[in-house]
Amino acid sequence: MSGYPLQDMVRVREHREDQATQAVTKAQRQLKEARAALDRKQQELVDYTVWRIAEENRLLDSLMRRPLKLGEISDVRATIGTFRDRELELKDEVVQHEKTVARAEAHLEECRLRQVKAVRDLEKLVEHRTIWQRARALEQEVAEDLELEDFSGPRGDRFNVEPSSTHGRN
Repeated sequence: MSGYPLQDMVRVREHREDQATQAVTKAQRQLKEARAALDRKQQELVDYTVWRIAEENRLLDSLMRRPLKLGEISDVRATIGTFRDRELELKDEVVQHEKTVARAEAHLEECRLRQVKAVRDLEKLVEHRTIWQRARALEQEVAEDLELEDFSGPRGDRFNVEPSSTHGRN
């Protein structure tokens, strides 16, 4: 019995299914890393906001308890402005990390869809191969039965026909 004629295609589809599975695993890891980075950045923002509020209050309280020099209020206002600018930068970074997470989620979904398709394509071909193998086995069985019939001797009148009757009579 010869091999399955589409075996090369089975190997290609197995390879594609394997690649799709690896892509899903990689996309899951990237999503996990993106979420962890987002969590860290969100915590950094929370920590900075708490620190900024406390620092602003400390600076303002320090101004209230003593006589001020010329320009001190402006300096504190500029420092507070710098603190708030940094907080806005952190908020922007959080938004960027949220977008990265959203892209990673979309990429993972695409990879999962490709994996489902690759698995389905492979399953179809494997099912076809199973049907083909059954048909080949049945053909082989029929051929073996015919061989046995040939070796078991004449049956009925089929082999008792005179040779002259097989040729056309004039």
